[in-house]
Amino acid sequence: MTTDHGIAEQLARQSAHCASMGSAFYGALFDYAAKAYDRETALRDVLHHHGHQSVIALRLGGAAHFRALRGDAPEIAAHYPSTGGSGDPLLAWHAIVADVRDNTSTYHALLARPVQTNEVARSVTVLGAMLTVSDATGMPLRIYEIGSSAGLILNFDRYHYLAGDWTWGNPDSGLTLDNPFAQNDAYRLEPNLTVAERRGCDLHPLSAANAADRDTLLGFVWPDQRERFERLRKALRVAQRYPVAIDAADGTEWLEKHARPQPGAATVALHTVVTQHMPPPIHASFIDAVANAGRRATKDAPFAWARMELTGEVFETSVTLWPGGREISVARSDGHAQPLRNQAI
Repeated sequence: MTTDHGIAEQLARQSAHCASMGSAFYGALFDYAAKAYDRETALRDVLHHHGHQSVIALRLGGAAHFRALRGDAPEIAAHYPSTGGSGDPLLAWHAIVADVRDNTSTYHALLARPVQTNEVARSVTVLGAMLTVSDATGMPLRIYEIGSSAGLILNFDRYHYLAGDWTWGNPDSGLTLDNPFAQNDAYRLEPNLTVAERRGCDLHPLSAANAADRDTLLGFVWPDQRERFERLRKALRVAQRYPVAIDAADGTEWLEKHARPQPGAATVALHTVVTQHMPPPIHASFIDAVANAGRRATKDAPFAWARMELTGEVFETSVTLWPGGREISVARSDGHAQPLRNQAI
């Protein structure tokens, strides 16, 4: 278990990270948390109990945000930007300390949840990958996403996209993703993309049909990042109209069971910002499962591996196509797919 000193250091590191990523509110909030950690007994005990969990600061922030969104913590909501509050991180911090003190068992349950971000803006890189596969194969797509959470990215073809003069999709979809392509270098492929099948898996799947699950996802968005918050809210509304099946399953076993190439369609294994969270043995098994699926591919039953993952200091979206194992670099971006540089299409 992480020591108390180690947890305070994690809070401080998360403070610096959030500030550098454009969240002044969380930057200040976690700074207060780090400095006050030793003297806030109730909070310290709760965090110490969960000190072995990953990104403990974001779990705490997500728990408090969730309670504010649910109407269970009006004192916190009064100071969170996402709930129309003052945006004062010091007052928000005092409200969180009091709420933890009064609702310790609730925070124990909330801190046990893994952080899920489901960043919908990544759909624009997924669109590029799927346009690539559709153009190369001329076939409908069977898409299987690993680490799908609530399946919002699987609805990528139901969103509307803008980049300068370039547009794709239905303007009345309910969500427009306006992405600043580098040098207005938008995707040039315009095939008749058809999704014949879509399905996802996640170790801890969430459902857009469930109000608590929707607030869980919204709660993990940093409260002063209003554009991300509204983007996610709109994507959840789309998902309520177009629900996607998400299985509670291990990605490797699930991929081997479901994503087998079939004649007449291009089968696609998809993931975005997933493999960096896999322990090395699990990652190796997953890569083997992808390679096995690729070896089964034929001209009439192609297989594609589409992913957006960290490569060095940037996130690269790329596609591998079988038979043949041809590698195509689609785009490079930050973790939220902004700004986006089209690489190949």
